[in-house]
Amino acid sequence: MVWSKTDARLVNVVFAPRSSWIALNCVTPIDHHCLRFHRLTMSTQTESEVFSPPSSSREIPENSLFDDPDADIILRSCDHREFRVLKLYITKASPVLQETIQSALSSPTASTAPSLPSVQLSDSGTTLSSLLSFILPMPSVLPPTIEQTMLLLSAAQKYQMEFIMSTIRAVIVSQDPPFIRQETAVQVYSLAQTHGLRQEALHAARATLTFSFTLENLEDKLGSTPLVDLHGLWKYHHRLRTYLADDLAALMKTGVPSEMSGQPCDYGTMTWLGEYIESIVNSPALFNTTQFYRFLLHHTKVASWARYRCECANIPSRAINVFWKALKTVVDDCTTRVSIDVYEIYGTGND
Repeated sequence: MVWSKTDARLVNVVFAPRSSWIALNCVTPIDHHCLRFHRLTMSTQTESEVFSPPSSSREIPENSLFDDPDADIILRSCDHREFRVLKLYITKASPVLQETIQSALSSPTASTAPSLPSVQLSDSGTTLSSLLSFILPMPSVLPPTIEQTMLLLSAAQKYQMEFIMSTIRAVIVSQDPPFIRQETAVQVYSLAQTHGLRQEALHAARATLTFSFTLENLEDKLGSTPLVDLHGLWKYHHRLRTYLADDLAALMKTGVPSEMSGQPCDYGTMTWLGEYIESIVNSPALFNTTQFYRFLLHHTKVASWARYRCECANIPSRAINVFWKALKTVVDDCTTRVSIDVYEIYGTGND
């Protein structure tokens, strides 16, 4: 995969708007004994029930749980599911839905219709089920797939539910295994781009730094990930490598402890250290202690084989710790700076 040198003219191409619709299967019923939740009104709930902590369970509440006998509004999903709820919870959570509901209640048909007023929403039943579980006094539940979880975040963002978004993200972060990890990073990044979720896009981009961004490592992603998103990630990696090249060169000049640089070694202590620094610039995924000691071990073996005098194996651990701390500071600073640039220069949503 070869891309031309990136400049500002590519921004409009890379982040062109795309459709955000994803086909979803209908939610499947769950066992009542698993959820152990009964319909309760505010008048009968205890404080512990109202403020029960969010759950990372993969079970979506079935529709009967959203059939409140005291409901005064019906929310309809795009796949024809109905949610009978108290509008007070909805209007307090979202200024967008508050305006939508007020508009529905003030329409001429609302005053003459015998049934509850209803509001048609563009979200699927799966998304609404999960979203309402974070709004209403009931156990909060995430959707079962990555795609549906990203749609949930997108819906919360669309309806300007800042507190609900923070709560959803807190549940996502608590997952084991992590929601954003090496195996899911590219997929999450692509979906985050589609739905304009900047925070998730940046976290996913950072997660891709844990593996080499090469054609071989991306081979299984080529058929399922839009090239525009792979190009966006490539720009992220390219910009980080640019920052690392300059800052690590400065570190090599002034930040290497004398106990390291001054070790007696005919082969050259700074030679293997420079090779390791160069490897990080080419592939940030090599920034870890395992790779660091691998370069050191290789250096000492080669020196021994060539019968060079080499005392690098005797570098004091204190000196290595000082250097590693300085190296980590540089890498972290570069990663933060490139993330800020992604926000301010390229953007991470479909702007």
